[in-house]
Amino acid sequence: MRDIYFMKKACFMCDKSSCLYKVGCVAVKDGKIVGKSFNETLKGERYCQDGECVRKKLNLSNGKDIDKVCTSHAEITLIAHCAKKGISLRGCFVYVTTFPCYICTKALIQAGVKRVYYMSDYAENTGLDLFRANNVLVEKISEDLVWG
Repeated sequence: MRDIYFMKKACFMCDKSSCLYKVGCVAVKDGKIVGKSFNETLKGERYCQDGECVRKKLNLSNGKDIDKVCTSHAEITLIAHCAKKGISLRGCFVYVTTFPCYICTKALIQAGVKRVYYMSDYAENTGLDLFRANNVLVEKISEDLVWG
């Protein structure tokens, strides 16, 4: 039941994103949220300004043409915000609305995350084997459980 609560918190973080593909993320340690994030488009980004998504405009698929990813993914933003505050993610559970991309998968492993919960699949979940090889437990939470 607590997992549903934390996934809802991750979902609410999506509302803060200006990206058309909204992703929210929270990190939990010892039953308490230690970090929250969403995918952010930074000031001065080359693409996706003024509400226009270059990936949608050019019909680019998820997981490809990485140079046109305009936002800092929610997981990378989480790691950066926690680093600024001196918060270690070692041993944390991370709740993210969409399965992490391959690059975010590697970053979460390097940060020492113990478990990842997600709701939606992303680009064939290419990082799943990498999580398993590094003893990071992964669990999908059904959207029906979260909002049902």
